[in-house]
Amino acid sequence: MANEEHPTIRAAMDPMDDLVLAVRGDTNGQDPDYELPPSVSLDQASELLDLDPAEGLRRAEAGTYPVAVIAVGSRYRVGTARLVGAVGLDKVRQALRVEG
Repeated sequence: MANEEHPTIRAAMDPMDDLVLAVRGDTNGQDPDYELPPSVSLDQASELLDLDPAEGLRRAEAGTYPVAVIAVGSRYRVGTARLVGAVGLDKVRQALRVEG
């Protein structure tokens, strides 16, 4: 961001009541510089946490996953804010490659 820009932030709550942010570098722009989804698949989360996806699934089913998981039927999701807390914003943004 240039010095004359003033960032704006929009927030939403994910299913686990954690904040997920959309950050816009310039108040004149319509699209955010990046957005993070409220949750990601268990496979994506496992990759970010340096876990094999099969091991991630076993741990989610056993209740020993490194961060809280959301059971959606027979599948699992992980709140993005939980991942940011575990591995940091930069790593999550880079892995998800989500830009506005």
